[in-house]
Amino acid sequence: MSKLMRQNVNGELKHGVGSVIRAAVVTLTVMLLATPIVAQEYETQTDVFELSMPKTTELGLYLTSQEGYRFKKQNPKILFLDVRTRAEVNFLGMPDVADANIPIKPLTTVLAKSGKAYQRVDNEDFIPAVADLIAQKKLEGDPVIFVMCRNGKGSAIATNRLANAGYTKVYSIVDGFEGDFDANGKRTVNGWKNAGLPWSYGIGAERAYNFKPAGERFYEGY
Repeated sequence: MSKLMRQNVNGELKHGVGSVIRAAVVTLTVMLLATPIVAQEYETQTDVFELSMPKTTELGLYLTSQEGYRFKKQNPKILFLDVRTRAEVNFLGMPDVADANIPIKPLTTVLAKSGKAYQRVDNEDFIPAVADLIAQKKLEGDPVIFVMCRNGKGSAIATNRLANAGYTKVYSIVDGFEGDFDANGKRTVNGWKNAGLPWSYGIGAERAYNFKPAGERFYEGY
């Protein structure tokens, strides 16, 4: 059940049982008629109702890093995107099975008011860059896409942008490359690295991302 659908149903619980059932049926019927049906091609063991709101997506399709790795190995035609910044993939490494790095929110040179990190901006070239990559790899117009960031929040943002662009089979890797914080503020809980999945520091020219000005977007050299 998607986030939106879950909110609609839960929002009616304050009414009587009969009205709840009627409202739920009407809501589900309207949504099914208005929204294209997306097949759950890949199942996850994740309890989606336990996900924090920043990790939820409009499509409601999720995988753990281990599930994403297993499915990608079974079907290499799945498009696996790493949407972290270029600094992250450069200094922290990148999954061996990732097809390309296309940042969703690149870093700027301006320090945030908190002083903890540099500010980030939306990558307006994100959707065109993904479309170029899909064409270059000769995939179908709406392929299965796995999206991974640091901990599942950036991948949710990227997934929603792809969904708004018309892609319907986009799965967010909920634990990301580094995973969530433990009680000591270290990323040791989950994630690609902590699961011992294959990664390396080598990005490779075929996977590296270069910003292109509007009208010059093309994955030359990929």
